[in-house]
Amino acid sequence: MYTDMGLTVPDSFRVNEGGIIVHGSAVHVESPLGKSRSFSVQEVDRLIVHRPKGRSFENVLLDAQGQTLCRFTRMEKNGDVFLQYLLNQGVPFFHSDGQPLEIVRPAEPASGPRFTLQLRRTAPVWTWIGLGMGLALVLSLVGIPVTAILSGPHIERNLDVLLGVILISLAAPWVCAAASGQLFPPVLYLEGERMWVSRGLGRRELRLEDMDCCRFQRSDECCILYDKRGRPVIKFSTGDDFGPQLIDFLTSRDIRLRSQK
Repeated sequence: MYTDMGLTVPDSFRVNEGGIIVHGSAVHVESPLGKSRSFSVQEVDRLIVHRPKGRSFENVLLDAQGQTLCRFTRMEKNGDVFLQYLLNQGVPFFHSDGQPLEIVRPAEPASGPRFTLQLRRTAPVWTWIGLGMGLALVLSLVGIPVTAILSGPHIERNLDVLLGVILISLAAPWVCAAASGQLFPPVLYLEGERMWVSRGLGRRELRLEDMDCCRFQRSDECCILYDKRGRPVIKFSTGDDFGPQLIDFLTSRDIRLRSQK
């Protein structure tokens, strides 16, 4: 059984960071071995859902001759969107034993857009980590010899203190990134008129009435959404699959779009 999620499907999108590229009715598949192929969604005869040994559920697209067109999993980036795309195109879903897969559709289709968007970090996490590692390296290469020469009879105690500082330099950026929810890239979930942001294990709702404006940065072609207190809330790229849709959603809800260098 497969539930029709009613996800928004853009005109073009990528699955698994470009392994599968969909543009309109055309599908282009890039192979890790350097081979690639293109086909039209009209050439797809069916989709088979099966579970290879030791792997998660895998979806296999077949043509009318039973030849494999591509493989992907639902857990890949935009895997759900590709499934929704195929469902919208009328591609039948089957179990691995050849039995049709039951499609469950909601009684009342959800109004408004529904999609997920991987966001960019609003804090320079990798800069923090790089500075911490650089400081630890300097303290190791320079601090230890200098401490050993100048410490005299207290060398053991001073080296212990220096080692503690080195460990703190390495760990502090990671702890700060985890505490601020910036260790992993956050993900935005939009359903109708509601938005949520997931940061690691935490998830919170973003209320539209608390948002002030969205500023476009030409330097990296990203937009930053600010609240009414002037604090950055989320950052996303206009080049991502659902970036333009999110901009349209925000501006249609009276959230101003500004440009900055």
